[in-house]
Amino acid sequence: MTIPLVAFLYLYLLFILLWLIFSIIALYHIIRYGQISFFSVMVTMAYLMATMAVLFLSYEYLSQIDWEVGLTVLQGGFQFFGSSSF
Repeated sequence: MTIPLVAFLYLYLLFILLWLIFSIIALYHIIRYGQISFFSVMVTMAYLMATMAVLFLSYEYLSQIDWEVGLTVLQGGFQFFGSSSF
């Protein structure tokens, strides 16, 4: 059975999309309901910079992968108690 690597990329992109949606909701609540202070602004800026750094490094590493390659799983079948049923 061969699984294309691009399937893992789509799962990762779905995770990133959900993460960004929850981050936007959290930032909205910080801005709307939080107190404006130096500490809250610095924490928000640090979170945004860390998020951008993670996304940039993720892009740098993932852009080097050939996504057309497949991942072969269970090619030889199961060898359970010395017999092969596949």
